[in-house]
Amino acid sequence: MRYRKSVALISMSAMIGIAAGAAEASYMATITADNHYALYVDGPGGVSMVGGNELGAGGSPGTYNWSMAESYTFDTTGYIYIAVWSDDAVAQGLLADVRDSDGLLLHTGVAPWQVMVTGVTKGDGSSRPDASEIAMYSLQADTNSEWMTPYVGPKNLSSTAPWGKIGGIDEEARWTWGNPYNVSDPLIGGSNHVEYQIFRLAVPGPSGVGLAAAGLLTVMGRRRRS
Repeated sequence: MRYRKSVALISMSAMIGIAAGAAEASYMATITADNHYALYVDGPGGVSMVGGNELGAGGSPGTYNWSMAESYTFDTTGYIYIAVWSDDAVAQGLLADVRDSDGLLLHTGVAPWQVMVTGVTKGDGSSRPDASEIAMYSLQADTNSEWMTPYVGPKNLSSTAPWGKIGGIDEEARWTWGNPYNVSDPLIGGSNHVEYQIFRLAVPGPSGVGLAAAGLLTVMGRRRRS
């Protein structure tokens, strides 16, 4: 009897350990924005910056700052944030896809994405917001119910003007932007009153392993009481 109990405890401990390891999952994001973006993740230590694209108008490489996407790998337990801002002219938008370690694709244009319009203007040459600023705006949006569903535009196709197809991003991903004033298409034409926005995406919930561990704990609790 003691042997069986210790085996059960070892199995339970192993499952809990696997579940705990699965709580912080690995992701890869491929992103571009017209014109600028910076990527952040939320984890046990709070919000931290992962990276961003060029701060000037030109691309490096690429002709424009939006013409070639960048890819990032990171771990997170909470939200993914993307701060975006444009140059107040021609067009603006965010295009991205996010994949987890199982290949799950969460591209822009699907329901989980939300956006907050800061009311602040940025442009070419502006510095990237630091992580504490993103945390501040996120708390403000949570407190004041300022998160909204973003406008969803065209797919990432060669026929999509003015950007064409952006390499490295799934063609089902759609250009998107916050649209607080409900204009017909906030992607086209400069809209300098909404040029600095923060998008967020909640990472997927517990893995099957985590749920299995929770189930094992429940079953063992019932057996002890019976």
